[in-house]
Amino acid sequence: MAVFSFNDLVTNIKECVMTPDPQAAIQQYLEQLIRTPAPLLAASDQLSEAETLFHEDDDLSIWHCRFQPDTMLPPHEHLLPVLIACYSGEELSLLYRPGEIGLEQIGEISAAAGEVIALDKDAIHAVTAKGTQASEAIHVYLGPLMQLKRDLYDWDSGKAVDFTMEAFEAMKRPV
Repeated sequence: MAVFSFNDLVTNIKECVMTPDPQAAIQQYLEQLIRTPAPLLAASDQLSEAETLFHEDDDLSIWHCRFQPDTMLPPHEHLLPVLIACYSGEELSLLYRPGEIGLEQIGEISAAAGEVIALDKDAIHAVTAKGTQASEAIHVYLGPLMQLKRDLYDWDSGKAVDFTMEAFEAMKRPV
């Protein structure tokens, strides 16, 4: 089994940023990475948090995300393009847009194990694991995610609320 480290992941993605088309290079790297998920699964078993930030600078933010099928994360925006490389389970995003009387669901997109999906910078989504198994994925944002003033959206009214980790945790819902 190949040896995997999250430090190497960060180094490799940072190298992709230096190419003429960073998003395409990152996507190609992630697709190759998750083709053989066993080393990544072994490394992620050591992570105790549901979401772990590995790197953030002006060009990108790299997270590991583990979502549970019994919890829906609240609708939120990133304001950055994001690539989601799922390597275990299936990650489901419900897509929204602000409507006349709150948020209006406009679709959904999922990434099953072995798939990489992209969300554009304007996407608003709520996230959970689809099925009965937790999902695990690498999320790569093309910019400094935690430095941006972003919004969460109230489930009932659809009104924007300042994104804070406290509000984010309080707005999670059971599926």
